[in-house]
Amino acid sequence: MNITKFALEKSTVTAVFSIILLVYGFISFLDLPRAKDPGFIIRTATVVTYFPGASAKRVEQLVTDKLEKTIQEMPELDNIQSTSKNGVSIIFVNILEKHKKMRPIWDSLRRKVEKGSIDLPDGTSKPVVNDEFGDVYGTLISISSDGLSYKELEDIADDTKDIFLRINDVAKIEILGVQPQRVHVEFDNSKLAKLNLSASYLKNILEQKNIVLSGGSIKVDTNRLAIEPSGNYENIEQIENTIIPLNTGEHIYLKDIANIKYEYKDPSSFIVHKDAKQSLLLAISMKKDGDIIRLGEEIDFTSSKIQSKLPLGVKLDRLFNEPKVVKKIIDNFVTNLLQAMGLVVIVMLFTLGLRTGLIVAVLIPMSILTSFIIMSFFDIWLDQVSLAALIISLGLLVDSAIVMSESIMVLMQRGKNVVEASIQSANELKIPLLTSALTTAAAFLPIFLAKSTTGEYTNAIFKVVTITLLSSWVLALTLTPVLSKYFMKKDMKKEKNEGFIYTTYRKFLNLILSYRWIAVVFTLALFVASLKLLGLVPKKFFPPSDEPTFTVEIRLPIGTAIETTRDNVLQIEEYIKNKYMKQELEEKNKVVNFTSFIGESAPRFWLSYDQELASVEYSTILVNLKNYEDLENIKSDVEYFAKASFPDMQVTAKSLGNGPPVKKPIEIRISGKDVDKLFSLASVVKQELGKIEGVKGIVDDWGIRNKKLVVDIDESKALKEGITNLDIALSLQSALSGFEVTTFRKEDKLIPIVLRSNENTKDDLDRLESINVYSQTSGKNIPLSQVATIKSVFEESKIIRRDRQKTVTVGAYISEGYNALAVFEQIKPFMDEFQDSFSLGYYYEFGGEYEASGKANESIAVNLPIAFMVILLLMVAQFNSIKKPIIILAAIPLGMVGVSIGLYITGSYFGFMTLLGIISLSGIVINNAIVLLERIKIEEIENGFSKYDAIVEACISRFRPILLTTVTTVFGLVPLWLSGGLMWEPMAIAIIFGLIFSTMLTLGFVPVLYSLFFGVKK
Repeated sequence: MNITKFALEKSTVTAVFSIILLVYGFISFLDLPRAKDPGFIIRTATVVTYFPGASAKRVEQLVTDKLEKTIQEMPELDNIQSTSKNGVSIIFVNILEKHKKMRPIWDSLRRKVEKGSIDLPDGTSKPVVNDEFGDVYGTLISISSDGLSYKELEDIADDTKDIFLRINDVAKIEILGVQPQRVHVEFDNSKLAKLNLSASYLKNILEQKNIVLSGGSIKVDTNRLAIEPSGNYENIEQIENTIIPLNTGEHIYLKDIANIKYEYKDPSSFIVHKDAKQSLLLAISMKKDGDIIRLGEEIDFTSSKIQSKLPLGVKLDRLFNEPKVVKKIIDNFVTNLLQAMGLVVIVMLFTLGLRTGLIVAVLIPMSILTSFIIMSFFDIWLDQVSLAALIISLGLLVDSAIVMSESIMVLMQRGKNVVEASIQSANELKIPLLTSALTTAAAFLPIFLAKSTTGEYTNAIFKVVTITLLSSWVLALTLTPVLSKYFMKKDMKKEKNEGFIYTTYRKFLNLILSYRWIAVVFTLALFVASLKLLGLVPKKFFPPSDEPTFTVEIRLPIGTAIETTRDNVLQIEEYIKNKYMKQELEEKNKVVNFTSFIGESAPRFWLSYDQELASVEYSTILVNLKNYEDLENIKSDVEYFAKASFPDMQVTAKSLGNGPPVKKPIEIRISGKDVDKLFSLASVVKQELGKIEGVKGIVDDWGIRNKKLVVDIDESKALKEGITNLDIALSLQSALSGFEVTTFRKEDKLIPIVLRSNENTKDDLDRLESINVYSQTSGKNIPLSQVATIKSVFEESKIIRRDRQKTVTVGAYISEGYNALAVFEQIKPFMDEFQDSFSLGYYYEFGGEYEASGKANESIAVNLPIAFMVILLLMVAQFNSIKKPIIILAAIPLGMVGVSIGLYITGSYFGFMTLLGIISLSGIVINNAIVLLERIKIEEIENGFSKYDAIVEACISRFRPILLTTVTTVFGLVPLWLSGGLMWEPMAIAIIFGLIFSTMLTLGFVPVLYSLFFGVKK
């Protein structure tokens, strides 16, 4: 079926169908879900196991190692990272990036963990597998008040959470900053001793009393009634009135020998501050298929309704508003797209004339709106990646219409009517144009096939470019001829004079075809020089985001008390508040608000945010600014203040990132068996890194060794006094921290009941030896000093392993103006030489940006042969020749000349998005070259030119379409360059400058290669 002939014969149907496409496309654009970016799967789960009282070494040997052995059996595993600390094992399970269906993998992980937990020692908790580690909480709302109690604030947070959960697009909500509640049963050791009681006896009484057990059921007449015996504690009075039997046969109440208190845990392990005041935080996560813009609007509406009903002084504040960020990004990109479309239309009108220019220009919105319809069917969202792909496609999609309209004009100048000219043009061009569209799309195929997080992040580019180019091809064969039928001049006459530009180009062609080898050598020399120049361009995997938000990561030495962490953070908070939030006029304040997460990192509010698990010495401050321009100054100022005020604090102020999360830009991992050897090797690496300019904040992830108190029990003395090791452990635990005996149910909450001594030895090291140890057998109380001595030792505060090998990671950050990949290039020769001195079983690996960019680039490079074969196959099918495809493939690298020059003179960088720009560029070069070579065949066979004249005439004929494609693509990408942000700037620069230079070289180098390959001489 000839679709062009059908479109012309049924021109009314074509026109109506085009209008329907226009309207439906606009509706699809409004209905398409919005997002900041396409996102990617976080293929990490955590396995957390508690082993109270155990040292880091014992946790590693008895818990972590046993679980890792079974987890390592999983075939989907990429690597295991673990941290063993006092009393807790944390294992990070990372899955290979090629896997996308995570649910079966996480189920398998749970089975492996369950298998490994059989061998865990008594006293360990059940391992908890968290496969929601990658959930993003894009909306953070604080709830704060000066007048209400903490309990009242918590009740408001619970009610507010329930209201927000009614919003359709909300998946789940976490309340952060809620302080754990406790029921403390504080006993007096002397009273227990007089009554011949022990803490363990009280523990058994409380456990047996506080149960929920069904009493079965009984049939009464025709009904069966459930029987529920009372038993569990429902209020504090019931706990106080628990009956304690004595050996004498008498009994007393628990309140007679203990003080029962209902209170919050002190000290807390996790605290949230908003603007330096303690508050609660709602972290809201969106459903997988939710509409982020609609969600933002509904949260705003619901927040205002809730605020109007809250008590005076209670305030809801949006601390991070992802819907607002997404709306800003999408609006910016849509503006860029409209600007690009406008510029391309103007170029068409000026270069092709009013009638022809309008015919071609109509194809632009039609192709874009048609693409929106198809995108909605394939569930492709509107985000910065898909919109950037549309901008890239702008220059490419007009090529089909330009070539088609030009061919119609030429045939009409030769005397054919518009219908005949359209049908003949379509017959001649439909296969070459389809081949051009498919080969251009195939150039993006490696991105789509890349089995990596980065490939997943950017694969919408391939989908959108393919959809847009194929849409424009169909419209060029149908809508363009119909518009030409009605709007193109009927009396076209061939122009007698070519004009100055064509005459000059013809002379240039004759010149280089006379000196072909000189032209080839010159081009190759230019290409080699461009590669040298590219080496001077800075390299960066992904740039930071341009959002006016940054985080301050604070890490104190392991073992630091949460109170010390809180006090230090408070001083930094006061500094930020006094300097940037207390101006006379509120408009002059540079900081909008800030939130501190003390004892834990912020939730994953940003896809690229690298979340840390709970640790009392760690904190994060999330700072929101009014203007992005102030970010670098304020970020550096806060970091400098913190470092100057607290010398033992590791502080890093970081902008939000783009792309996959990278913990530190510089990471060098050293693995082996012996900890002392590892630290010795790491020390040398730190010194070498310190010599490199631009490297700052060099630390390792183990930290300094921690001081620990060891109670050394004298077995003979203990035996003589009738004291067991269990007696000593229970006495110490009850005197210092207490131990959980059962739970108290209050409404829907389970609150631990903690049994502890009321002796004031908790924070008094001198009185530790005077703690009384109660003998379970003899009933005597013995001072601890009589059966044990207390000594201090130093040990590893935590043990970190990677793939079951102890691993020390030396990490560092980069000063402004420097790049991480250049640092890796500098230190790699040293590390390779240094590794020769390593003992057997010791090795190093690069992490950070080096590893992330390497994985991303490799995932694309491994698929380049597939794209190459697809392109080659399409071109061989098109030309039925091997030589012509080789000529085209040889022209592809020419774009690198412009890329190098463009990046260098604009001061941009070479990153992953630049690589995508080069791939885009290669598709355009192929597109131009295919139609040029096809034209040579037409000039020779159909128009009767000699081989040499056919080359010249084909170049002259294709000169304007190729030039117009270049100009439209360049103009279309200018808005992306100027206002696309740091992420898209290098991609736009690479295509713009690469295309300008490759076009000049293509119009000269391709005909030269053709004449050489086919032996055509002047």
